[in-house]
Amino acid sequence: MSMRILGIVVIILGLAGIVAFSFSNKFEKEIHEQVKESREYSVEKRWVLPEILEEVSGINFFANDKLAAVQDEDGIIFIYDLAKGEIEREIDFGGNGDYEAISIKEEDAFILRSDGVIFEVKDFLSSPQVTTYEPDLEHSVNFEGLCLSKKAEKLLLLTKDEDVKNGVKNVYSFNLKSKQFEKDIPFKLETEKGIFKDYKGSFRPSEIEINPKTGEFYVLDAKHPRLLILNSTFQVLRLITFDEDEFEQPEGIGFDTEGRLYISNEAGDSDANILQVELKPVK
Repeated sequence: MSMRILGIVVIILGLAGIVAFSFSNKFEKEIHEQVKESREYSVEKRWVLPEILEEVSGINFFANDKLAAVQDEDGIIFIYDLAKGEIEREIDFGGNGDYEAISIKEEDAFILRSDGVIFEVKDFLSSPQVTTYEPDLEHSVNFEGLCLSKKAEKLLLLTKDEDVKNGVKNVYSFNLKSKQFEKDIPFKLETEKGIFKDYKGSFRPSEIEINPKTGEFYVLDAKHPRLLILNSTFQVLRLITFDEDEFEQPEGIGFDTEGRLYISNEAGDSDANILQVELKPVK
């Protein structure tokens, strides 16, 4: 083959590559836009959190526009004012640790550490007094989620992955009257059946909360940003996929006094944040 013909071939192949690359980019962009258009939620508001909350792991509302937050490393309750967009107060309750979630019952706050230890901070806004409760477990468990069941007068604790057997993750309970961990398992989350069959990657819960308007359970997955909704008896209703550009690592769920949904994200390529999210009705 002459050098002239070879040169023409190279040019043609180069142009074909450019066209293919451009078409691929256009195709991927169109698919991405279709996913965005068909998503089952909208982000209504966004608050960027300060650096000290870049590892925000749990949030819980206790008043209008005011929420309590914890982060992974420090035993501190951060009082965050949404209206002002700033931390207005810090309340110490413990030393360094892997703190995962916070729930509030009237004047008392309960914080979950990843080993299952619960920190009760009585009268946390006025005169904090701390008591700890350790779970009586025969094996180590990695806990990630905590929520308050007002009706049952219990705290519910959800495991992340270490307590899985045959695709089942256990929910444990802590009785707020007796202040003891209960032996019975009230709920189990089966992650290899039904809606999870087409799910790519294991479902690893990062938080659990109860919708005060419907009584439904909301469970986050931080690794593959998704929101699982279950009814009051823990039957799966819906699995919503989040855009990873907006939800880099969703770790906390909260509902304000009007029943609006908020999700907190740890920092990644973007700053840590809190998003007000509205879910679209099921078609």
